[in-house]
Amino acid sequence: MKRNNLILLGLAILTLSITSCSDDDDSNDGTETSITEEEAAEAIAMAVSPESGGMVEQTNQAIYTMEEDNSASNKAEDYECGVEYGSSYNISGQSANVTYSASLTWSWIIDCGTGIIPSAADFDLTGTSSYDGPRISSEASTSASINIQNLDDAESSYVVNETFTVSGSQESNVSSINSFTSTMEFTTTNLTILKANYNVASGTVYASFVGKASNGNIYDYSGTLVFTGNQTATLTMGSGNTYNLAW
Repeated sequence: MKRNNLILLGLAILTLSITSCSDDDDSNDGTETSITEEEAAEAIAMAVSPESGGMVEQTNQAIYTMEEDNSASNKAEDYECGVEYGSSYNISGQSANVTYSASLTWSWIIDCGTGIIPSAADFDLTGTSSYDGPRISSEASTSASINIQNLDDAESSYVVNETFTVSGSQESNVSSINSFTSTMEFTTTNLTILKANYNVASGTVYASFVGKASNGNIYDYSGTLVFTGNQTATLTMGSGNTYNLAW
């Protein structure tokens, strides 16, 4: 039976009850040795959320870099077409329930097509990131390739397509105490980011999660996250279970 669950990032997180598949999933000291779908969904949600410095926030940092880290006029037109630029800096943030930090290194090129007017920006990202939330915390390395279109001031939003990878370790208490490592890969389709406030208005993210539990077992999950505007999104896992996100 499909379930509909709620994950409120940065505001509150509803604790969801899950029944273990078997007694073998947990050790005698209460430490879990499997990775549940709910834990994978939580890890995916936090890796995307701007409240934990995830993919959305790091994508916005690319936009901020393009807009602000050039000349006083803060325009993409101030860059030379086809020239590689670079920048590195640290970011951090804190909400009611989540703290995060990240160290990012960027390189990017402005694409002007066949003319002299910038039409897109291509970013490459490497870095490290960490967050501490009420149900899960993480330390990981990140990498991304990000294409940002609609640079013209006449456009009200950016359109972003990217691949984003997070690989590291997680500490979870979603259902019981658990430690695992994972690699998560995200592929976006036409994220629409409003220029007025940098919120994601729409777009789709395909997410894959491959985790290794403390006993060495491998767990493979996948899901599709659809942004629904007003800082909300719905994550549908391969099982059909859905998780409603808000931040």
